[in-house]
Amino acid sequence: MSKYKIGIIAKDILNQEDTGIENYTENLLKEFDKANGNFEFIVYVNHPLKNIYKNIRIVSLKNERFWLHRSIPRRIKNDNIDLVFSPIPSLPLILNKDVKKVITVHDLSFKYMGKNLNSTKFFIKNAIHNANKVIAVSKFTKNEILKNYNISKNKIEVIYEAYDKKLYYHTPKKRKNKSLNMLCLGTINKRKNFTHIVKVVPIIKDKFGETKLRIVGKKGDDYENLMKTITDFGLEKDVLVTGYVSNTRLADIFANTDVLLYISKEEGFGLPILEAFASGVAVVTSDNSAMKEIAENAAILVNPNDLMDMADGIIESIKRKNDLIKLGLLEAEKYSWEKSAKETLHLFNKLLS
Repeated sequence: MSKYKIGIIAKDILNQEDTGIENYTENLLKEFDKANGNFEFIVYVNHPLKNIYKNIRIVSLKNERFWLHRSIPRRIKNDNIDLVFSPIPSLPLILNKDVKKVITVHDLSFKYMGKNLNSTKFFIKNAIHNANKVIAVSKFTKNEILKNYNISKNKIEVIYEAYDKKLYYHTPKKRKNKSLNMLCLGTINKRKNFTHIVKVVPIIKDKFGETKLRIVGKKGDDYENLMKTITDFGLEKDVLVTGYVSNTRLADIFANTDVLLYISKEEGFGLPILEAFASGVAVVTSDNSAMKEIAENAAILVNPNDLMDMADGIIESIKRKNDLIKLGLLEAEKYSWEKSAKETLHLFNKLLS
């Protein structure tokens, strides 16, 4: 029996830093490479990329204008692709109707990006409506899709993300100092809520003494506001903004962290919560969206808009740290990339069989 051909569209994905979508794509590909079942995988990129896989072919297409809508349909036809998979909600405008189409929606974060996003909204809507199946990375994201787009709930499959178990695991803390070490993680934009979170530091410092908050992430639309708030509150020695770090470096940072503050306005999944759980770090997160779903009963849930509620939650997390670590480690065990890939391949099989 000939193998089904799966075309994976990875435009601008596999040449970037270790972002959430980059990690999602790379980890699924690693597991697809091990599967070696009734699928043949071809990954389409728009840049030179070294092939590290045994059973996956990388095809680098010239990065011409309208690459997704011109180059990809031609190549998919020539390669006799049976199913197209896009790790983001993006598809060519025109594809042979016999080709099955699957996309992944991680969140609808464009809602927080201001105006002038009509083209982005158009292409997301096109992909969601034209896909045969939509993978949502959480039940919250599934419900958001249903609220914003007129499609059947049966079209959406919830397949959770996971974390890298080789990087994130529980070890005794490598204490470099006696301070209370807290961590915020993500691109510095308004949705991540960092500017509000840093205002809690003086309260925690007054309660527990020396306190350090490290903020790890690329500059975003709230960077200037964050830096001004740090200065206005006199927190230059207490809050460290490090910028982007690699996954390996992040794992080291978790090893010296007591509490993760992942108190966003909204998240489609919340991968840092799992990374913290697996690393033996207590978690304080928002009582909304997918964060509440992923945290289960292993984290302290707070209102991201209420400063005192956040402060009380952090204080509780420190008092209950040992209990939260045990609960978090148990919760982390429920997730794996092997499971995510298996469920994704099962979805492909259902569409093609």
